[in-house]
Amino acid sequence: MSAPQLDVAVAAPVLAPALGAIAVLAVDVVAPRRRLPAPLLAALALLLSLASAIWLRVRASGGGEISTLCLPGDPALAVTAPPGMVASECLLRVSQSGALLQALAAAAGLVVLVLLARERGVPSQDDDRTHRPDPGVEVALLLATVTGASAVAVAHDLGTWLVGLELATLPIVALAVLRGGRDSGAMQLVTTSVVSFAVAVLGCGLWVTATGSLRLGGVASWAAGQDDGSRAILTLGVVMLLAAVGFKLSLVPFHAWAPATYPRAGLEVTMLLAGVSTVAAAAALVAVADGAASVRDAAIPAFGVLAVVSMIGGAVLALGAQDPLRLIAWSGVTQGGWVLAPLVAGDTAAAVGYLAVYVVAVVAALAVVAALSTDGARRLEDDRGLLRRRPVHAAVLTLALLTLAGLPPGVAGLLAKVLALRPLAEGGLWWVALPAVVAAVIGLAVYLRWVALILLPPEVATPPERTERAASALAVVTGLVLLAATVFPVMLLGTGTP
Repeated sequence: MSAPQLDVAVAAPVLAPALGAIAVLAVDVVAPRRRLPAPLLAALALLLSLASAIWLRVRASGGGEISTLCLPGDPALAVTAPPGMVASECLLRVSQSGALLQALAAAAGLVVLVLLARERGVPSQDDDRTHRPDPGVEVALLLATVTGASAVAVAHDLGTWLVGLELATLPIVALAVLRGGRDSGAMQLVTTSVVSFAVAVLGCGLWVTATGSLRLGGVASWAAGQDDGSRAILTLGVVMLLAAVGFKLSLVPFHAWAPATYPRAGLEVTMLLAGVSTVAAAAALVAVADGAASVRDAAIPAFGVLAVVSMIGGAVLALGAQDPLRLIAWSGVTQGGWVLAPLVAGDTAAAVGYLAVYVVAVVAALAVVAALSTDGARRLEDDRGLLRRRPVHAAVLTLALLTLAGLPPGVAGLLAKVLALRPLAEGGLWWVALPAVVAAVIGLAVYLRWVALILLPPEVATPPERTERAASALAVVTGLVLLAATVFPVMLLGTGTP
């Protein structure tokens, strides 16, 4: 076996946050608990990761994939390739969709970084006072999460896939404890992580048993799909991997942790879960769907049922939410079903495009909630008359909600739903497409209820609420990005935009 071949430029979206985390911890040892060095180093690492991911996406737009970390002759990656195809010997393969996922992870990480850098105390573990967590530790945990998400987005072997997926989750548990204390919802996160990891390991074992390889992808599973015995084992392995990712993406029936954790873990952790962690989970889901290519017919029922119950279940349960963060948690359940839906028909680009629009919209909404939560947790009723008190915040929040609902002027959200439904209709999968339409109609009631409160006049004249400057700036920036995506949806949805 030849020595590994690594192209640093191609691996930069993964290496930058990883090396940034090491640098942050090293500086924290030399100058402990300093407020500025850690965020500055992290910002540099995340900007480098974002820029390199954008460059890779432009480079990959010409067609084909860009590969690195190649291990020529490694027997653990050996597979029988389909006729006319040559199997890649590289662990990281960057497609246009993969680069977009990496860019989303880095951008969402930057948003969380700004929130973490604010000078705000958090509840003490021992009494009612507040304390300031170590900035170096917090920032290192954030960078570790982005590293995992960037790695799983381009992983092409089970080892990198599994490590990246867990790395994008476990640091959030520690951050939830640091930011939220005992009542942070960390126990739900720990339970979810342990169970999903166990299920994922079992699925990986079945995959290797069926294919004889650690390689992840349709090429690796092709030979196993030709034999009835191996095909049954492989199908079961794919279903187990789908269930493991379902925990991370809070798909029904693996969703219970999300509405319990979002309102309790703090806005920084909630933003990390809704942004970076969701990107990692969706990337892992795309890899599993690609790996199921040879057994897609057998796996379609599992994929389809999970998508349908998540889309409708999340939308119905969101109808009764009075807490903005709980509503966003239930919204994440239904939106996760929408990400899964086009994968039932094998359309990866539509799934990634939908995810991109959702992540930008939900980050914009959370930024507004963070900006307005200086006096404590909010309820939906607190936003009544927001347009008159805080017009800029109201405009950003309204655009984000209309994008999630798929209504103009949230054109990007509408196009994302059309792209998600199109492969289902073309493939005759109406039993998935029609419930998706029903879920979209229910979603209108969910999001328009919030929009109506924003636009309605207040029952009693109240002064404008205090706002947090850094979070307000984030709201404006993410709102502008969402507006740009609405005017030029191709930036998120790709060339498949109708």
